[in-house]
Amino acid sequence: MLNKKIKSVLLLAVYSCFSIAADTNDAVVSSKEVKAIESTKGIELDEVEVKAKRRTVITPLPGLVIDREQMTTNVQSISGKEIADSKSVNITDLMNSTMQSVTINDYTGNPFQQDLNFRGFTASPQIGTPQGISVYLDGVRVNEAFGEVVNWDFIPMNAIASLDLIPGSNPLFGLNTLGGALAITTKNGFTHNQLHAEIMGGSWGREQAQFSNGFNNGKLGLFVAYNHFKEDGWRDNSPSNVRQLFTSANLRSDYGEVSLTALNVDTALTGNGVVPYEMYEQDRRAVFTSPDQNKNGLEHYNLTGRFDLNDNLTLSGLTYRRSVKQGAIGSDFYDGFPAMSNRIGISTPLCADGSYPDGGTNSDSPGSGCAGLLPNGVLSNSNLDQGSKGLAFQLNHVTDKNQFTAGVTYDTNDINFKQSEMFADIGPDRRLIENSSYYTDYGLIAAEFPIVRNRLTGSSTTKSIFLSDTWSPVETVHFTLGARFNHTRVKNYLESERGKALYQFDNPTSYFDSDNDRCAENDSDSEARFICTKGNYLYRSFNPSAGFAWEVKPNLVAYGNVSRGARTPSVIELGCAIDRTQIVNDLNFQFGCAIPTSLTADPYLKQVRSTSYEAGTRGVLQSFLGNQPLNWNLSLFRTELSNDILFVPLGRKNRGVFDNFGATLRQGVEASFSSTWNAHRFSFNYTWMKATFESPASIINPNNSSNVVVDSQNYVYVKPGDELPGMPNHIIQASWNYTPTKKFDMTLNMVLHSSSYVRGNENNEHQPRAATNTVVSGTNRDPYDYIGKGTIPGYAVFNIRANYKFDNGFSAFARLDNLFDREYATAGNLGRTPFTPASGGAATDSAGFNYNSDQWKNTTFIGPGAPRAIWFGLSYDLDWKSRKTKLD
Repeated sequence: MLNKKIKSVLLLAVYSCFSIAADTNDAVVSSKEVKAIESTKGIELDEVEVKAKRRTVITPLPGLVIDREQMTTNVQSISGKEIADSKSVNITDLMNSTMQSVTINDYTGNPFQQDLNFRGFTASPQIGTPQGISVYLDGVRVNEAFGEVVNWDFIPMNAIASLDLIPGSNPLFGLNTLGGALAITTKNGFTHNQLHAEIMGGSWGREQAQFSNGFNNGKLGLFVAYNHFKEDGWRDNSPSNVRQLFTSANLRSDYGEVSLTALNVDTALTGNGVVPYEMYEQDRRAVFTSPDQNKNGLEHYNLTGRFDLNDNLTLSGLTYRRSVKQGAIGSDFYDGFPAMSNRIGISTPLCADGSYPDGGTNSDSPGSGCAGLLPNGVLSNSNLDQGSKGLAFQLNHVTDKNQFTAGVTYDTNDINFKQSEMFADIGPDRRLIENSSYYTDYGLIAAEFPIVRNRLTGSSTTKSIFLSDTWSPVETVHFTLGARFNHTRVKNYLESERGKALYQFDNPTSYFDSDNDRCAENDSDSEARFICTKGNYLYRSFNPSAGFAWEVKPNLVAYGNVSRGARTPSVIELGCAIDRTQIVNDLNFQFGCAIPTSLTADPYLKQVRSTSYEAGTRGVLQSFLGNQPLNWNLSLFRTELSNDILFVPLGRKNRGVFDNFGATLRQGVEASFSSTWNAHRFSFNYTWMKATFESPASIINPNNSSNVVVDSQNYVYVKPGDELPGMPNHIIQASWNYTPTKKFDMTLNMVLHSSSYVRGNENNEHQPRAATNTVVSGTNRDPYDYIGKGTIPGYAVFNIRANYKFDNGFSAFARLDNLFDREYATAGNLGRTPFTPASGGAATDSAGFNYNSDQWKNTTFIGPGAPRAIWFGLSYDLDWKSRKTKLD
């Protein structure tokens, strides 16, 4: 479908732009006519003073920009030119190298699926990650309803005109604006009156082709951007394929502007996730299991309008429709293999030494174990269909002393989700392979047929009213007051499988009986496969803000801000919320959720509330180096959260529930400076930050070596002051650009992050140690050795890019990443691995799977950073305005 759209839109765009260019050239007065006019006697007119409209603070609707001197927080911006010069393939890569207090975590192993962190808050494509940053594309909030996630692969870099990062809980940007808002504005035929084409290729089989073209005739503007990215990936079996098409049409008149944009995206992303650190040390390209793939499709349409009612009063509005379809395959080893071996072993052929397939001491028939008798992997399949639509209206009134904005928004989302699991074998290359013989031989239904775990339908509707006013009693002092009221209703209908282990589906007669494929009528209805629940929740929040900006003297501004924010639980979080009715004597009997795909009942979760504080100064130091100015800023920030929603493990691999956490805190200091000297331009950003838990908590996690066995559960105790995983304390970004001539420039940049804790080490106390083999109620509660420190070491990575411009519009460029080939990691978690060295006669296979589960280990998994890589490219630029002038 996207192929047809690409062909038709590109042809239409090229034809239209050349047609408009021809029309414009015909309408231009010739140079002879100009000379004739100039030779006539001039008519002297009275002098008229024309004042441009004042720029207002940024708001959810497009078309309004930031007046930097009046901003009450440290807003950061990147222009379209800076984006193009960076040669970044996605937003996370761009922001990680250029913006203060920004880091990334790569849990998936794919460049388009990284977590973006800002001041300790996250915007992530991964369900289960606590989200705290709202993202807007031309005024439309693109945090998806299913988990509040942000799909970075849906945003084409060559269609972005500007990017603004607004910190704090700014109520103008709606729900989920806990730590900040990212506002993205796209290009159009008026702002980008030029053609650009670019190709790039190099390491890892990466190939990228980009094309964009924009033109206008003064009233109608057209713009199109297409991006095709393809690579094999630097790790085993990790290809990516991204196709993005963006088009816009703008109609301008003396009374305002109307714009229609369309964004169509198809992607296939394979990111095989984190890997045990000891496996990475042996082979940087290694993967734990594969494939882990997402196929995503997007259709996004947005109609906006701005009407100038008079010189001071403007009315803006938008309506949008958004459709997202996602299919995912996740692979892993089957951690229930020992239990399955015991249950099935009696009826299966025994290993050569008489043991069951798992030869561990907990086996009913211990020994060497053996391969090939039972499946050792599991495939998880999910399909998600979600649609969003909404309206927004905004009134702006601007005078010499006031900038007043008020508006209303209406957003609604519908979700349809299905998840299933199947058995598979782990092949020699760690790729999972389906094998239906386990069904015919042993009756394991999941070896032949997907076992449906969950079917979920849900919806959410949010109605909001917001307002903001910036009052300037004098030219140098500005006060800003704002507020937002949200009214959100979330509904769920969940059909959740009872939580049987996958190997327990071994009775075809019962499983395929259509009478059992239904919801249980009551607790005693044991034949029904599903437990069905309905949820209907209402959330309200009032979020005020107040701030000031004082121009102490020319080129020196002091500012401060206090604001409140809120985030309502998403459909997935409510679908997998902790069910306190299942807690008996401090033991949780929920089966839990296999994030990102499995759900349980629908208990209630509280909405997250935030209070943000910021104070700082910014300015320009004139004549720092010769006659060149130095731009600088210094900010202190603090955000307090209550009822933060976190994913809490239940002691089963990848299983847990969402629960409200009492309080968390993010606070820190950020500073930056930039300047130029002759042909040199440099910048430096530094952030000190600490993100901590501020309430005590107990978490079930047998993979953390500091766990304490209580009532047959392995508990980890979190204390106030323990640091949140994945958040380094120190962040540095430094850049040096050298431009010896107008044709050539090169840039060297460095990204430095200090060490951080991995997920699962929330109490910051995990250390390597040997198993204690503690037996409680006849069960060994500590049978595995713990290896790895539970931390990610700090690192510094250097990158270079260079560009040479020819005289005819062509440019050649190169980009070299990880100049010194540094081995590093950006993310990690604690987990268990069966791929361990075999000893004592234990059986193993070509994949390295150890069939004596006693020898499995709890280890530190890491998300490794990419090795050294280089890419070369060629681009062509044609400025239609300059071309018209030359023709004249």
